[in-house]
Amino acid sequence: MPHAGLTKAGYVQTILDAIALFERTSTEMHTRLILSVDRRNSLAEAHEVLALAKQLSTAGVVGIDLCGDPARGGIDVFAPVFESAKKEDGRLGVTLHFAEAEASGTDEELMMLLGWKPDRIGHVIHVSNRVREAIISRGGMGLELCLSCNVHAGMICGGFESHHFGEWWKVNACVVTLSTDDVGVFGSPLSNEYALVAEHFGLGRDDICALARKGIEVIFGSEEEKERLRRLMWS
Repeated sequence: MPHAGLTKAGYVQTILDAIALFERTSTEMHTRLILSVDRRNSLAEAHEVLALAKQLSTAGVVGIDLCGDPARGGIDVFAPVFESAKKEDGRLGVTLHFAEAEASGTDEELMMLLGWKPDRIGHVIHVSNRVREAIISRGGMGLELCLSCNVHAGMICGGFESHHFGEWWKVNACVVTLSTDDVGVFGSPLSNEYALVAEHFGLGRDDICALARKGIEVIFGSEEEKERLRRLMWS
């Protein structure tokens, strides 16, 4: 977390100020911020993250996330924080690092996380048939899949052609989106992720366009923002 005398609120505000400065010169690209609860956090620290997200929800913070070392258990303690976030009248979205590693892929943990009613879940690697069916039954949940990260970090067995994107992208009950996770580490901008699924899973131009457009439905944004993006994408 912040150093050099910055408070957490000051740290986040600095980022929001940089975003605002950029958006003064960009009319099409809008950037929003999600604050993370780390598995290493105490319950008090998690509540602090939520309070900060609520405080800045009109200034560019749009949701909260669960992240951190997948091997660190005891995350059931955070349930009240994420349940509270869901009560914010749509002001805050909830996304979770989900089944990122085998250590965090037990049915018990994953069913608990689904009980928090996340809007999106990320990675979605180590899931049983039971959990898969629970995800599908939710209907309309966003699945943020990260091919380069998962392959280069050895999080899956095999190469790109073995990635679970191939199992999910045609599941109409879910909204599959491509994510980069960390461009600086894995050297793959989002455009390259689309190139990868085209190469390894045979997606044509229409498939790629449909995949990109479908992701609009699970952004943490207003209906007005979604409509703005639809107009841009359809042009």
